[in-house]
Amino acid sequence: MHSDSQQPAIDGESPISVMVVYALGVARAGTELLINSADRLEVVAHAADADEAGRRALGHQPDVVVIGPNQSFGDALHTQVQIVEAVREASPRSKVLLMSLTGDDVAAITEGVAAGADGSIAIGSSATEFLSAVVGVAEGRGQISADVTKRIIEGASARDRSALAERDLEILCGVALGYTSGEIAEHLNLSPRTIEGRRIEIYNALEIESRPELVAWAVAHEIFFSPVGYYASRD
Repeated sequence: MHSDSQQPAIDGESPISVMVVYALGVARAGTELLINSADRLEVVAHAADADEAGRRALGHQPDVVVIGPNQSFGDALHTQVQIVEAVREASPRSKVLLMSLTGDDVAAITEGVAAGADGSIAIGSSATEFLSAVVGVAEGRGQISADVTKRIIEGASARDRSALAERDLEILCGVALGYTSGEIAEHLNLSPRTIEGRRIEIYNALEIESRPELVAWAVAHEIFFSPVGYYASRD
């Protein structure tokens, strides 16, 4: 859990600084051009691997870090997970958006989110979809498709659930136990807007509309919520 890495989301008017991490130079340059073409977005740094990403993130403290898909490219081989961890260590306030080879690459997305990423977008997405995803993570909106969310939560083993879904399950646990978005946000050190946005996305993915339906779904999938840890401390 990376609860100390989340800060209040950027509002809808503020400029957004971006760092691009991509092992392939041509792809990195193209991604930077696209980002710089959009209002509010500005690339302030770039990197090719985890070590460089950590140094640049520390120096620039970007609002969003966009990380290219896993690449096996000379000495610059670092997985997305390694890069996410380096960025989180250097700049806890930064939001992280992963670029995946396909939109349904559940394994890569699961690992990235477990490491602290805030969303994912397929490299085959349109320019508009990509730029919307960058702005979305900056503003605190989770950027994982409903289909992928559903496949992750329903198809994962118990071990995978505890990895991916540590943050999502903590949010769902709070909802199931009757906490408000504000209370869950306080416990997880997230913004209420982030909690509410993620709750809505998960509800949509699971095709449920209410807390009772959430509890029924959890029982059916052998996910049992109990008031442990910080949830147990509620008066």
